[in-house]
Amino acid sequence: MMHRLVPILLAVLATYSSAAAQDDTRLSPSVRLLPGAINGVAIERNERTLVVYGDPSGTIRQADMVLFTHARRDVAWAGRDLVEREAGAVVPTAEAEAFTKATEFWNRFVTARFHDYRQQTTKVPVMPMEVARTVRGGDTIQWQGLTLKVLDTPGYTRGAVSYLLETDGAKYAFVGDLIYGDGQLLDLYSLQDEVPELRIGGYHGYATRMAPLIASLRAIAAEEPDILVPARGPVIRDPQAAIARLIGRLQAVYRNYLSISAGRYYFRDSYDGLAQRVLGTSPNVPWMTPGTTEDPPDWVLCIGNSRLLLSESGAGWLIDCGSQGIIDEIEKLRDAGRLTSIEGLFITHYHDDHTHKVNALLEVFPSPVFVTPLVADIARHPGAYRLPCLTTEVIAEPTVVPNGHRSRWREFQLTFCDYPGQTLYHSALLAEHDDGRKLLFVGDSFTPSGIDDYCLLNRNLMHEGEGYLRCLDLLLTLPPECMLVNQHVEPVFRFDASQLQFMRRTLTEREVLLAELFPWDEANYGIDEQWVRIHPYGQTARPGQTVEVQLRVRNHSDRPHEFAVTLHAPDGFQTDPAEARLTVDPRREKSITLRIAVPATAGPSACVITADVAFDRWDLRHWCEALIQVQP
Repeated sequence: MMHRLVPILLAVLATYSSAAAQDDTRLSPSVRLLPGAINGVAIERNERTLVVYGDPSGTIRQADMVLFTHARRDVAWAGRDLVEREAGAVVPTAEAEAFTKATEFWNRFVTARFHDYRQQTTKVPVMPMEVARTVRGGDTIQWQGLTLKVLDTPGYTRGAVSYLLETDGAKYAFVGDLIYGDGQLLDLYSLQDEVPELRIGGYHGYATRMAPLIASLRAIAAEEPDILVPARGPVIRDPQAAIARLIGRLQAVYRNYLSISAGRYYFRDSYDGLAQRVLGTSPNVPWMTPGTTEDPPDWVLCIGNSRLLLSESGAGWLIDCGSQGIIDEIEKLRDAGRLTSIEGLFITHYHDDHTHKVNALLEVFPSPVFVTPLVADIARHPGAYRLPCLTTEVIAEPTVVPNGHRSRWREFQLTFCDYPGQTLYHSALLAEHDDGRKLLFVGDSFTPSGIDDYCLLNRNLMHEGEGYLRCLDLLLTLPPECMLVNQHVEPVFRFDASQLQFMRRTLTEREVLLAELFPWDEANYGIDEQWVRIHPYGQTARPGQTVEVQLRVRNHSDRPHEFAVTLHAPDGFQTDPAEARLTVDPRREKSITLRIAVPATAGPSACVITADVAFDRWDLRHWCEALIQVQP
């Protein structure tokens, strides 16, 4: 086989050593790297050009075809100009609509982003592209006497393909974002997905496309390529070693994740299946021993996924309200004479199943709504965020209590805590009854089997003093008799010291594993899609109006970075400034305000704004987005 003719390949490359000295982007006589924000590839033959990914260098004027491996806009942007100059766009069949129906997607997403449990990244094209051909695994592309083989390689995206080419005595594989460098991956949040056969929805599917990604890596390895050219990062000249290294790293991360996942309490059989999909028939997951459970005290009433503290006086204090059924049950308690009033409502976190019926409740039972600082802004402005499970309901005037605030209510001592567990925007409430019993209402942050971090888009940060490390630190300060309340779990529960240490040690080990898996200088970039974002994510504007947005950057690194930002808006929109720079200190967030002028001629539409972000060695095009809904 041609790709095994290594001596011939070396001889050919030696012949071209002089040319290579002048052009170090040439991989072989016919294949040239087009350097830039991504790895464009030009295949040149008979004075014709075929391009893979696109041309980030801007040096190719004409091409016969552009081969796209997937529909991520942060890669596909590089091929758009060539397609507009009549190159034929070849795209995966499974992702064709992302190219051809971009406008329809964004018009739907204006509303579909609320109550979103699918949890797919929205780094998809903003504008439609004309497609010349769609391809799937098993297809071939004939061009200038060369044959390119198409391989289905889902994983980083649902419907990705790779292209295999034998030329110049070598076998190339163009694999998109399937791998980065020597056994790394750009991020994990892009792998979030459902597993219907195991009854795991997208929200609960922590990196579940890891299984097809590993299968795709093995399929590439079976083709025995000599050179991998990913969409980003270094060209890979030892594919077998890099692929084996990536598979091992992925499996190590997943085994670590499963061992302390709260999801196993809900879906035990499904989690055994999840383990086998990624780790094989003998997954050897070191599952944590579940916490101790018991029945809740009689002064706590379980009402759906809300809890009602019921005072001897007949007054009540409610934790969360996400459904009409909860209100109906509270009305029954009132009608039966057990409940006289609601004197307070505490919100543990912003998710719609905990907040969507707060306003409806207040119409029947007027009471103050209490939130901590972590939850305050998203409670007031849910539409300003791009996060899972958003409600459309605004809590207009919550009472914001500081972290650690203590308050006496009836026979209870209440302590309000910021508690960034299941999501960054999360709180907890410690209720200490005069009878000596103590409960910490942790929202959805724990179950007896561990931590509730199965949705990567919830922003579960892993810095010391943040995220679940902060939550565990708080649990360590509680008296041993204090029980935890997850409102989806009927019994109350607690962890002993060894279990708390096990979870903390597992998270510390995970940070090390993720640092090996990702190419970033800090692991949190690979699990936090919102480290850079445009705020507000969604807003409305009239034709001729100027609106403001903030570009917010969280520098996860342990050193300062300067971030260069370029804003992109639809034709006719004006941005001021169009480009900006900001320096952000380590582990800090900083923002810059930008203005966007909507043209007076704009018609009703969903307009998408994107931002390029460059820092350190990264040049990330169209990396984040926001929506401006133009209304008359």
